[in-house]
Amino acid sequence: MQDENVDFPGEFDSQPGIHGDFSLQDEYKPDPLTPQGNYRGNVVGVTVEAERHCITWKVCLDGNGGVQSDGNTPIDGSHQFFRNWLPKPGDDNEMEANGRVTKRQGKINRLSTFAGAMGIAEDMDTPVKIMESIEEQKWIGIEVICSVTINEYQGNVNNQVNKMVKLPA
Repeated sequence: MQDENVDFPGEFDSQPGIHGDFSLQDEYKPDPLTPQGNYRGNVVGVTVEAERHCITWKVCLDGNGGVQSDGNTPIDGSHQFFRNWLPKPGDDNEMEANGRVTKRQGKINRLSTFAGAMGIAEDMDTPVKIMESIEEQKWIGIEVICSVTINEYQGNVNNQVNKMVKLPA
């Protein structure tokens, strides 16, 4: 067995799949986080994640100033993501946690509220219209305000957009 403290210069460069040298202990630093708050941004991408049953909106923050949690990385230029959860098979048979509506109805209601707040209600009326709008990139460039929070899930801390609305003209 090899001694871990022995230096083997360039050894990993010849190994398939491992290139260069690194140390997780010495080099790890968490991704900087955008402080919780409301931020201006522009929609730069919209995709459907079929396996997750959602529409994912990619927003580039712009016109805010300030820096992220590392004290160095600018807030402007960073990307945040918002998801619309879509009805999936079985949602019409399961109630939401509040016990008032089915998961299907809750998702449709939230999607309708979102579409209205974004000024795109007609473009989001049906799955066909949603896919056409995404393929035609109709929503790219919409100026928005995002409500960004800090979320922890399974030990990972990251930013999450809880609400997104079209910036008033």
